[in-house]
Amino acid sequence: MSEEVKGAAPELSTEVADEILKLSESGNEYIDEDDFDSAIGAWEEALALIPAPQNDYIQSVWLNASIGDAYFLQDDFKTALRFFEIAKSNTAEDVHDNPFIMLRLGECYLEQGDKEKAKEYLLKAYLLEPDGIFYGEEDKYFDFLKANADLKA
Repeated sequence: MSEEVKGAAPELSTEVADEILKLSESGNEYIDEDDFDSAIGAWEEALALIPAPQNDYIQSVWLNASIGDAYFLQDDFKTALRFFEIAKSNTAEDVHDNPFIMLRLGECYLEQGDKEKAKEYLLKAYLLEPDGIFYGEEDKYFDFLKANADLKA
């Protein structure tokens, strides 16, 4: 007699998981070439292979985050935010422990003018990875956080 583990994420078939991985790698290659549209297309094709509800599958976290990041890198912060919010809604993984997703959410909210949510998510990102999460990011994001949160522990 086997019991289903409460909260266990469903798994995709090996074939589907392999195809998602192949498309994801293609997306990564496109993004390395700054071909954002092709990267987004590959990742959206991979995302379409995940059955509903997609937020039950771990793969949807990184696919939505990747798509969101591609939009972020193109300064389309509104669309990026939508994809990062979808990634955050995942039930297969505690995305609130993912410093990159928290960082991008904070940055997108700041770009949208929502300073309270920007502070909340940028602070979460900082607390999860204080030594390097802002490395390579525009100074304005860490400057905003320093000006709006007490980072002294």
